[in-house]
Amino acid sequence: MIKLSIKKNDFDFNTGLLKPKDSLYPKFWSKNDLNSIVSRKLMAIADDIIDSLDMRDYVEDVIITGSIASYNWHELSDIDLHIMLDFDKVSDDFDLVKRMLDQTRINWNKKHNILISGKEVELYFQHYTEPHEANGIWSLELQKWLALPVKLDPEIDIRTTEKKAEAIAQQIEHLFDLFSEEKFKEAYEYSDKVKVKIARMRSLGLSDEGIYSPENLAFKMLRNAGYLEKLSALKIESYDRMMSLSLKTKKINENNIWRKYFQKENEQ
Repeated sequence: MIKLSIKKNDFDFNTGLLKPKDSLYPKFWSKNDLNSIVSRKLMAIADDIIDSLDMRDYVEDVIITGSIASYNWHELSDIDLHIMLDFDKVSDDFDLVKRMLDQTRINWNKKHNILISGKEVELYFQHYTEPHEANGIWSLELQKWLALPVKLDPEIDIRTTEKKAEAIAQQIEHLFDLFSEEKFKEAYEYSDKVKVKIARMRSLGLSDEGIYSPENLAFKMLRNAGYLEKLSALKIESYDRMMSLSLKTKKINENNIWRKYFQKENEQ
């Protein structure tokens, strides 16, 4: 069974990551401008991806956003690199384009581990008119802020945030129970339901109260503590077991699931 130790260990540590800093991440930003070396490197990464997909004609901008472009940066922050595309120019089937690019993003992020000053590059594709809730958006194409970060000192509802995060983490624990009982189809379907619930929770929180909503902060706490990664691993493993034939019964161990998952990543 997954041991969460939510309040005394992982999540107490994570609450400290949510507090705003006095300045932007100093290794990247100087006088509110992005370091030119960092900028060129990020643009080179984006150019390689765009050219490999032959999508140069559809690019509207390349931006960085998220905590690394705000006063909310912390030691676990990564670099959210968003390639802004006109999905409608790619194809008339908007949903198909989105699904294709989502899978491309997932595959790229699994395959690559690019670090810039210790911060990992995380790739995203986004339709250029899609609303984006962020306290800080920097255009790599234009070399300027599209949304200037603002230092806020919000009242963070830690109790509600922890309660929401704990509820999701307990659902992940229940998923492992289902997997341990070899109820692979049920585990797979429930894992998908949990992922949808998490996405909906975060989306509603952002639209209602913004980046400091308990829903968005609960998402970040779960992500920083590694539970979202475990959820994805469990979904993949459940599907593999569900679709396998003549699989020998063996004692299911939590560590085996995560070990197999990360071995797959390292082999790519």
